[in-house]
Amino acid sequence: MAKDTTPQELFKQALATTTKAMSADRDVEVGFGNDVGSDGETITLRLPPVQISAVLAARIRGEADAVALRRAHHDPSAHFANRPQGDLPRRVYDAAEQARIESLGANAMRGTADNLDAVLDHRCQSGEFAMGTEDAEAVLAPALEFLLREKLTGRALPDSARRVADIWREKVETETGGALDQLIGEPHNQPEFSRIVRNMIR
Repeated sequence: MAKDTTPQELFKQALATTTKAMSADRDVEVGFGNDVGSDGETITLRLPPVQISAVLAARIRGEADAVALRRAHHDPSAHFANRPQGDLPRRVYDAAEQARIESLGANAMRGTADNLDAVLDHRCQSGEFAMGTEDAEAVLAPALEFLLREKLTGRALPDSARRVADIWREKVETETGGALDQLIGEPHNQPEFSRIVRNMIR
């Protein structure tokens, strides 16, 4: 049987290979389906369409990068050890962890940073962020995530994400007592990073 060399199949092969390498798990199986994420010994990625634009390709790569980076750099036990009580504190805490994980990949690889920006830009132009009527408390968690991402990478946010971050920028920078700057030195140390975030939330 002839090997499938269609653009879609070549894209899938490259995406699966890169995702597995980035996950730092040589035993993980990478497949494609509707539910993007990592579960047990399997990573599931979004099935790319037959015809794919450069913008969509970057977004699909970014989604895959985010899943792989979480598998490589996130320890659930360390995360839950410092996770606070309450819905809003937990959303803020979880968002900070996402910023930590993705900043590690963005700082290591320019292509990964571009892919993650594509995902972030799409996220901020969709759903609740698209209308420009954000409730300040409702966007606190993503705003902190974006501010942390900016701090940890030294990379400018996409305009769509900067608009959300600016809602809380002054208040966060004024009231966190320099905690954001402390976090810059701890992206590889999840337990210490999570401890600082929890103290910052209190």
